[in-house]
Amino acid sequence: MIRTAAWLPAALLAIAALSACSNDDGPSRHRFHLPFSKTNDSASGSIDLSTSSYTPGKLAAVGSLSGTIKLDGPPPPSTIPVPFDQNICGTTAEAPVSATPKGLSNAVVWIADVKTGKNFPIEKRTELSSDDCALDPRVQAVVVGTTVDVFNDDKLIHRLIFTRMGTADTLTKMPFFNSGQVVASERLAKEPGLVEVRCVQHPWTRGYIAVFDEPYFAVTDDDGSFTIDSLPPGTYKMMVWHEGAANPVEQQVQIAAGGKANVDLAIRVGAARSSPPDSAAGAAR
Repeated sequence: MIRTAAWLPAALLAIAALSACSNDDGPSRHRFHLPFSKTNDSASGSIDLSTSSYTPGKLAAVGSLSGTIKLDGPPPPSTIPVPFDQNICGTTAEAPVSATPKGLSNAVVWIADVKTGKNFPIEKRTELSSDDCALDPRVQAVVVGTTVDVFNDDKLIHRLIFTRMGTADTLTKMPFFNSGQVVASERLAKEPGLVEVRCVQHPWTRGYIAVFDEPYFAVTDDDGSFTIDSLPPGTYKMMVWHEGAANPVEQQVQIAAGGKANVDLAIRVGAARSSPPDSAAGAAR
């Protein structure tokens, strides 16, 4: 009882502060404009990540797909200024696009039309943490049925809103008022789609969870590289999406039994929409 009495006033103050904030869709307490905010918030349509008919099966022979996703055009600044709460958040935050001459990180790559193949992963649990007012990982991909453990490591008030991108469908809201809190959610990955995460108090805090009903997907590393293995032989549509792109880019790939296909693809992100398939700079070999 003594411990409860000690933390209860702080908790009540935190709840009161959250209640006093503007509503979820209203302006934050500071003016702040995100790069690509129009693309993210209004121009983006709902991105279909569903195959609707995938079934695991026996694999007699398989191939693999790997490659590099690059940025089509000069890279933008890698950081954006942080206007407030700098004692916790720092003076700068990671920009939506992180690209080097080697490649583009945080791009989601998947096979859109695979019908059968390897089993789903046994482990269906992932983590998302808020640290220094940034979400880590910023972009991740999971299968349907995954439980997401959301951690807060900041001594700040955060209110994370999880929405299905391109819709007004709010999946859940998570208020945090101190470090060390964790909330586990099974709602976020109940069905395929792209989930956007944002913080009401800190508008530069953004993240994305791509939820698939098939197991052939990847998120590019810091150097833009990715690998998708154990693909049955065939011709497929490889799709690529990155934050700031209104639509994914499509590239046809051929997978041979025992073969290793390689794709190098350059995409456009930002205020402009992604390059259409016939203008995307890509090569499959």
